[in-house]
Amino acid sequence: MDPASKSKRLFPILLAIIGLVVGVLLSLIINKPGQIARTDVTIPGLLWPNPKPITPFQLIDQNGKPFNLENLKGQWSLLFFGYTHCPDVCPTTMTLMNSIVNELSAENKPVPQVIFITVDPERDTQKQLADYVAYFNPSFQGLTGSEEAIAALTKQIGVLSMKIPDKNSTNASDYLMDHSASILFIGPEARLIGIFSAPHDKTDIKQRYLAMVDFINHQS
Repeated sequence: MDPASKSKRLFPILLAIIGLVVGVLLSLIINKPGQIARTDVTIPGLLWPNPKPITPFQLIDQNGKPFNLENLKGQWSLLFFGYTHCPDVCPTTMTLMNSIVNELSAENKPVPQVIFITVDPERDTQKQLADYVAYFNPSFQGLTGSEEAIAALTKQIGVLSMKIPDKNSTNASDYLMDHSASILFIGPEARLIGIFSAPHDKTDIKQRYLAMVDFINHQS
């Protein structure tokens, strides 16, 4: 084979090698040394590569202290929207989250802060919330605020809720709240990085939570 023909055959191979090297170098520049960005994520419920940043909000906790965006930063958080008069979904979910955090703590795994946010501020007073969350776990936090403040937060996260009057009662305070049963996973950068949709299974949520934590830790 003459040198000219040989060069023509080797040229595409050289281009491919150069492209591969450039791609690796760019990855090392954009990411931290030794890390290559993952795009083939298959963890169910993980919102990647576009986790939603949480925008500023203002609520108060069960002790009357302000709770805002800063309280979500620097730690893992599980958020659940519900109400203390909920007959089934809320107590079941709160019990499940208590079991999860206890197991994570016992196994020396990253333990998230659990935050219960009422969608029924009309009836859920601070004392009501304090008694409610403490019943499941003393470390759990309960948040309330004005209807407008809560609506602003639920809107940006995509949580739906609706008051359902009790047709069998003439008392205006007798009603149910139809609301989302999903558990929302917020990362240390205050981004919505995962959603655990109902029906909930403790083992499944725990495994996916740990997989998401591991994944996010390797992206930062």
